[in-house]
Amino acid sequence: MSITSKVRQSIVLTTSGQLQKLNTSTGAAMNITKAQVMTVFGQASNSDAEIKIYNEIGSSATAKKLIFHGKFGTAANEVQEFKLPGAGIYADEGCYVVLTNCDFCYVVGTY
Repeated sequence: MSITSKVRQSIVLTTSGQLQKLNTSTGAAMNITKAQVMTVFGQASNSDAEIKIYNEIGSSATAKKLIFHGKFGTAANEVQEFKLPGAGIYADEGCYVVLTNCDFCYVVGTY
């Protein structure tokens, strides 16, 4: 069995925003437009932390584009790793992330 794609970690987000990766040629940050999201990791800054991922570019956060919603934490500094079953969740437009009561978040997947 051979591996045909590389699993990568996104750039860490500390506020809501577009999920990004590093361009391997230039080292510059660039938006992730197509992704197979496999794991979502976050750290709570308070109780009831939330991470939402929308399949879109931009900050509209359209409800029908919501592809992931994770809630966790009863206090600050609690960490949570959401491992998605199977091949994970596919986003074909982009990944806009909304953080609530969350210090930081990153996504592991193929992009």
